Amino acid sequence: MLLRNIGFVSLLSLLSFQALADDKGLYLGAGVSNIETDKTHLNDEDNSYKVFAGYRLNSYLAFEGAFVDLGQFKDKNLDFDGKSVQASAHLGIPLGERVRIFGSVGAHAWDADGNAADDDTGVNLTYGAGVEVDVFRNIGVRAEYEVLEVGNINLNQTTASAFILF
Repeated sequence: MLLRNIGFVSLLSLLSFQALADDKGLYLGAGVSNIETDKTHLNDEDNSYKVFAGYRLNSYLAFEGAFVDLGQFKDKNLDFDGKSVQASAHLGIPLGERVRIFGSVGAHAWDADGNAADDDTGVNLTYGAGVEVDVFRNIGVRAEYEVLEVGNINLNQTTASAFILF
């Protein structure tokens, strides 16, 4: 009986190491975003989407690329419609086995139509923070807040996403 219990505990400990080992690899995800602008004369918000792919090196570091619809904003004399391609690094801290908080910093190449941004295209800074929850072994959800600089406009993006880790 004692030998059986030791074998069972040993098997459980191996399974927990397997779960930690699975925390790296390729992941794909998508989500819906709410984007607000910091311009007082273009005070508006829009719903949009984000599609992302990344590679998690471990529980602490991941690299990610994303495509983001920056939304459409319209006022009396100003309008904006933009898209963005991002590359960022995510630095995270696990809180238990299923929850991870992270900060992100990177760059994004954007393309905007309309007259609200100074330029039509550019490359600017993006930064943010978020939390991920692993719902199942390789499926999780994420909530994040990002600031994307687009010319002379800062766009504040809040996103709810789901992702799958391969």
